[in-house]
Amino acid sequence: MFLLLMAVLLVGCGENPVKPVLLKRDVVIESHADIALLQAEGPAYIIDGDLQIVGSDLSALVGLEGLQRVEGSVEIWFNERLESLKGLESLTSVGAGLGSALAPPPGPYPAAGKTVHVVEGLMIFRNEVLSNLEGLESLDFVGGGLSIVNNPSLTSLTPLKKLEKIAGSLDIWHNGVLETLAGLDHLLRVRDYLEVSGNGALKSIEGLRGVNYVGADLIITNNMLLPDSMARGFAERLAANGSVGAVLIEGNQAD
Repeated sequence: MFLLLMAVLLVGCGENPVKPVLLKRDVVIESHADIALLQAEGPAYIIDGDLQIVGSDLSALVGLEGLQRVEGSVEIWFNERLESLKGLESLTSVGAGLGSALAPPPGPYPAAGKTVHVVEGLMIFRNEVLSNLEGLESLDFVGGGLSIVNNPSLTSLTPLKKLEKIAGSLDIWHNGVLETLAGLDHLLRVRDYLEVSGNGALKSIEGLRGVNYVGADLIITNNMLLPDSMARGFAERLAANGSVGAVLIEGNQAD
């Protein structure tokens, strides 16, 4: 009876009695069989290395619910059937081993527009039918940078509602049907560059209203439906809060 009572109390307090397994290796997922191998490690685990989900035949990531953290990079690339990121609901942190959110950005860095800043972190790149980021609802920290690039079916960032700090760059490029950045509303700090470029349907960056610091350059270019005044108002607010990087704003919708 005592043990039963303790179990009830633990559940009631929201505590997880399962200690996650630490996997000290890189992991590559290309199929359901690869997910099954991870499930065999136990109900909860941390990857102390990089995770690559590349060229898979998966439509979602169901089966990865035990993944709590990835200390290195997460690369989600060239998955032609991937529709959502369901299965990553327990993932809270990516790239904590890649740098501190409070550290100054590496330098020297080139003038705005000469972008050479994306190398590691959370990279979501060229997933042809990925329509949303469902599955990332628990993610609150990204180290190394967040890149959301060339996902032609992506319509929403709303699952990123817990993300507060990016210890690296934020890059949102060439997502052809993305209309808003809603979902990034709780983001406070970007350590390095912030670039929003070439998103042909983007009409608003109001989702960045919580950002009060960008450590390097701000680049907002070639978003044909985004009012130029909105981009410049955002830049002015950052400057007033102490951001000192170069600013490049061009090719957006003229007011």
